[in-house]
Amino acid sequence: MAKQTNKEKALIALIDSASIREAAQKSGLSEETLYRYLKDKEFIAEYRQARRATVENAITQIQQATGEAVETLKKNLHCENPAAEIRAAQIILDNAIKGVELIDVIERLENLENAIEEQNQKT
Repeated sequence: MAKQTNKEKALIALIDSASIREAAQKSGLSEETLYRYLKDKEFIAEYRQARRATVENAITQIQQATGEAVETLKKNLHCENPAAEIRAAQIILDNAIKGVELIDVIERLENLENAIEEQNQKT
């Protein structure tokens, strides 16, 4: 297995830390080195890509849990605890409405993109 470069250590530590100081401690690099890396355009691009991948992974995990979450909400619709039943119903309705709104926005965006593409093809 290849030895990690300092920049790779810095990326990993920055993604996994709440502060530059903590990242410096985890990576074994100085805070000054991390700040210098964070001024480098290529490093920033890699850092942003790594952060994006981390967030996408978290979103995937959340999406995988949605079925179980919905089942839990559905169970709480009839749990004989009025406060829990009302809250479960509210969450389900709120998310259903947001889902419809999101689908509508996506459809409108796709229509606009298609119209722009057609316009560009005419010119």
